[in-house]
Amino acid sequence: MIKRAGFYREIGGQAATADDAPSLRDAVQENGPWDEDRILAYLESALEIYTTMGAERDVLTGEEWIVGSGSLMTDGTWLWPVDLTHYVRRHHAAVPQEFLDHIRANNYTVPVVPDERARNIFQEEFPDHAPAAAPSKAEGFFTWYMPKLDSARAHQLLTHMEDAGLSAVHPLTNALFGFRETPVGNREPLMGDGAALAATLAADRYAKVEFTCWKGYDQPLTGIVRRTDETTQSITLRLTDVPVSDREEVVAALVRTLDQDAADCRGFVIDRAGVSASQDWDRILVGNGGHFTVWPDTVGILRDRVGSHPELDDSEPTAYGPLDVFHRV
Repeated sequence: MIKRAGFYREIGGQAATADDAPSLRDAVQENGPWDEDRILAYLESALEIYTTMGAERDVLTGEEWIVGSGSLMTDGTWLWPVDLTHYVRRHHAAVPQEFLDHIRANNYTVPVVPDERARNIFQEEFPDHAPAAAPSKAEGFFTWYMPKLDSARAHQLLTHMEDAGLSAVHPLTNALFGFRETPVGNREPLMGDGAALAATLAADRYAKVEFTCWKGYDQPLTGIVRRTDETTQSITLRLTDVPVSDREEVVAALVRTLDQDAADCRGFVIDRAGVSASQDWDRILVGNGGHFTVWPDTVGILRDRVGSHPELDDSEPTAYGPLDVFHRV
């Protein structure tokens, strides 16, 4: 059975509802242990097995925001909420002695957690919800394709998103939350600020970068940047993360972002409901051809590729930079 730390009754959550859940106020100390910095590094570098994309205020001060509040971290033996790191750093909250001994015995280095162990921990914590192996095919999305990002272009992309009302860091905390993936599938946490994200987007060693994008301070949506080949990257924002009532506003912000780089765009797809998610849009728009059989809401194709798509013969395009744009009717 997994051991738990930091599930204070003041912050809620499944493990904090028991009658014997500890009080955060009782855990607060004037000073932390001599090795508090190393303990914090351990807490921050563990495996995140459950992710929430919101933010909650510090329940003691009502001021600082905790990005990802409620997300869960594990080292394979212990489980704790992301909130614990904040309360240890900000209020020197006491960590259970058994957990402290465990961290020190590991020389402040989080062991590798095998996938099977991570799944077992997740199922123990959420017995009624098996972890999803892959995103749902019914997820709405807005994807566009651009030339490979270098440092300047990566910074420019994030600036254009900011200008359109979308922030890659939380607007209150300026904190970045995400993951980066190497070509062989190694998944690493991505923390820091916008500069850290720009550097990662431009780095050749990462095939995929996933981060939380914010519209305002309380509306998160997932951003995913993938390297489709040596010359092209796709930029996807997952529309299903956004309530239907706010979706058009987000689509408009993404169009404004794309407008600023329209001359370089190699293709795009807008599919609010995800009905065309099974289509190989990489191959259709920037690869070696292929036809789509399910129409998204809107698709933009390089003008010199339109002739390769007989499915478009009966549709009237609109010019958009180097693209012809077609809408589902």
